[in-house]
Amino acid sequence: MSDRAGTFLSPSARLTLGIVLMALAAALLIGTSTIALRTHPKEVAEYGPTAACLVTTGKIFGLLAGMLVLLQFTLSAKLKAMDRVFAINRLFFGHRIMGVSAAVLASLHPLFVFAPKAKEIGAFRLAIWPELLGAVLLIGLWMAVCTGIWREFLHLPYQVWYLFHRLGTFSAAALVTIHVLNVSHDFERGWPLYALIVALAFYVALFVWEKGIKPKSLRSRLYTVTGVAPAGKDTHAVELTPEDGEIFPYGPGQFAFVTFRSEALPLERHPWTISSTPTRPKSLIFTIKCSGDFTRLIGRLKPGDRAVVDGPYGLFSYPAHVRDPNEELLMIAGGVGVTPMLSMLRYMADIGDGRKTTLVWSNRTEADIICREELENIRVKLPDLSIYHVLTRQRDFQGPTGRLDMGVLKELLSGCSREATAFVCGPPPMMDAVCQALKRIGFKAHFIHTERFSI
Repeated sequence: MSDRAGTFLSPSARLTLGIVLMALAAALLIGTSTIALRTHPKEVAEYGPTAACLVTTGKIFGLLAGMLVLLQFTLSAKLKAMDRVFAINRLFFGHRIMGVSAAVLASLHPLFVFAPKAKEIGAFRLAIWPELLGAVLLIGLWMAVCTGIWREFLHLPYQVWYLFHRLGTFSAAALVTIHVLNVSHDFERGWPLYALIVALAFYVALFVWEKGIKPKSLRSRLYTVTGVAPAGKDTHAVELTPEDGEIFPYGPGQFAFVTFRSEALPLERHPWTISSTPTRPKSLIFTIKCSGDFTRLIGRLKPGDRAVVDGPYGLFSYPAHVRDPNEELLMIAGGVGVTPMLSMLRYMADIGDGRKTTLVWSNRTEADIICREELENIRVKLPDLSIYHVLTRQRDFQGPTGRLDMGVLKELLSGCSREATAFVCGPPPMMDAVCQALKRIGFKAHFIHTERFSI
């Protein structure tokens, strides 16, 4: 057996690094804003004080929007170093917020810049092509934001959306550069020009690494499907064994992006929790619920099929947050959201971590409970583990039924310390309701951790 808990940074180290990185990002944005101030006196001489303030403010909005577009890729490129500090699901959430912010700032940019000099625009003509290019960029930016937020509502296939989103964002970075260099004199010389060159070089290098070097490296370390077994109703456990004999180090509860190379499945990448435990390093196990067009085909995988695995990612793991060996744990899962908890419990049973732990698991019916016999065996190994099954669509169940509302949780968790570290995973509405209920019955908000795959 091997203990991989040391793969995580300590909470204090993550906090320190997080503050440093956010401070650097803030300094970068502030420094970008100052570029427009260099030509403010010229704007005052040409338009007057009031109009010059509008023009300068508009230029600042445009510069900030452009910098946010360049920074976007830093959050979405799945950098392991960034994941170790913030967790990739939070990075993707920040990516979405940053995209909306860039679109808003880009929309305000022409309104302020052209307010005092609307007459200069005149009729449509090729001479104002840089401004027209900016209009195209603005439309494209809002399209990227709207399709990203409402992709499922618009019924856009993920792979189609992902391809055009990536091509669009890379094109946007190039077009932003062309636009800036042709509408402004701020980047003709001096440190702003050098800063722009450095930013573009970093962006291109990151793009080449994420789209070229990294995929090639992953393809050189393929995994083979060595087992596909039913794990419960409409659920399969897929076992992958590395062809070179070694899996990457990971912590219990982390996840990976998997691309199967099989004639039975489309060539798509999906994030799944590693439900196995790092104490058994011969293979990886992914427990996958058949809940969509892609996952319903998982049972068609055959031994010998191959897969590309990119991981591990995430901080949804108790070794990442808990350093006291006596600290109590609370795990609340909805449906297949139990997989990271299953990984953590398997890990705890293997290393003999007998701390007080409570698992509350909501399913529709008893038939939906996966690995039930294994969980009972784990409970034998961990005497201080309590497991509560809550069913929502089986009224004849002898245990608690209904939703995981405050009343049900208050009753089930009456013996739990309100200082326990809680992990919540399941459908987003269920997680939101459970987190609110936990806080209302006395659990500390900063001790509640969630895992969301809608990233």
